[in-house]
Amino acid sequence: MQVAKSVTMNVSKKINRDKFLSLRNFFNTYQTIARIYYSHILENSLDEMIVSGEITSKDLKNLLHKKLYRQIRESFDIGSQTVQEIRDVVVEAINSYAQLVRKGRKASLPRVEEFTVRLNYPRVVSVFEHGKEFDFFFKVKVNKGKRIAVPVECGKIQKQLLKDALNGKYKIGAFQLVRRDEWFYFIISIKKEVEIRQEYDGIVGVDLGLRYNAVITLLHKNGKITEVEFLKCRKLMHKIRMLWHRIDELKSMLPEGQRTSKRIQRMWKRIRRINNWIAHNISKRIVEIAKENNAMIAIENLKKLYPVKGKNSRKNNRRISNWVRGKVVKYTIYKARWEGIRVKLVSPKNTSKTCHLCGSQGLRTSANFFCEHCLHTYNADFNASVNIGIRATLPDTKGCVNHPLGLMTYKAP
Repeated sequence: MQVAKSVTMNVSKKINRDKFLSLRNFFNTYQTIARIYYSHILENSLDEMIVSGEITSKDLKNLLHKKLYRQIRESFDIGSQTVQEIRDVVVEAINSYAQLVRKGRKASLPRVEEFTVRLNYPRVVSVFEHGKEFDFFFKVKVNKGKRIAVPVECGKIQKQLLKDALNGKYKIGAFQLVRRDEWFYFIISIKKEVEIRQEYDGIVGVDLGLRYNAVITLLHKNGKITEVEFLKCRKLMHKIRMLWHRIDELKSMLPEGQRTSKRIQRMWKRIRRINNWIAHNISKRIVEIAKENNAMIAIENLKKLYPVKGKNSRKNNRRISNWVRGKVVKYTIYKARWEGIRVKLVSPKNTSKTCHLCGSQGLRTSANFFCEHCLHTYNADFNASVNIGIRATLPDTKGCVNHPLGLMTYKAP
């Protein structure tokens, strides 16, 4: 199977002013053409036709090409390959909306502030290494057919990935040009062929929770546990709580009818960045343990867990809404696939209330679990992580009789 990884590189702040203006003009032209295509689709009710199935996405592309291609080429001095990429991006946005409607889901037409700027490699953008001041230069074909060399900067991991791709180890896909906070970034898709391994020496059970961000347990085929890790980003979680309190204070000072401000939005962005960092680092550690021990990964599927007004306290609802469980699962899956490691999602039902040693139902009080049958006490999250590993390999089995004696009363530090 083919897997892809995205690499983000920022345009260097040392870019020549004329080059930056050329890049910005190209970006704005791209958006203008995309809006022309989008407006034509809405004015002629082509979106309704694709929803009803009268035309396919391929038919829509042909209709737009016949009607607007020559007009756009005469009005804008931009390459034919780029014009076709713009058309495809707009059609994909409409097609995604149509698929949701056909499935019976509530969907509204995409309100796109900025369309994705997709650049064909190597016809529109090419890469070469500089090796001195900048890591790479991206040569981009902009308006009037001229090419500009854009200096880019990136981290060590991203640099190595792109170098390997240029040397033929991986395949380079399409480039995207993105604008964030009035600056430009390139997102590159790097692909490789991977065969998911079928035989493993063990399984990594992962319990995601609010007390600990993740509890990772390595369970071998004979039932022995050799690694247990409790991951909690205490300082970062405290920083998020302080930001929540500050957001509440600022909201209380807003004029009547106003729901947010630029300052509040900046704080929410900061919270999202912290959550992304936490999710990336937890998923990285999970995959590292699995790779080192030739183990598959079992992780609980928590899609149906949402904050419920009236059922939980306001504090707990906020903690659940900020819980990065979805991102941890998403990042773990794509990082594991890149390494050829299988990931299995299992039901979390009663994983922390079932004894992983004898399989009996026990009592959970706060962070601890007590088994009334075998009279052992465990950390509840550790107990859940072992049960998740057992459930992924043997769904009908309860308990782990080969559990080592030294871990029978394992408690979190």
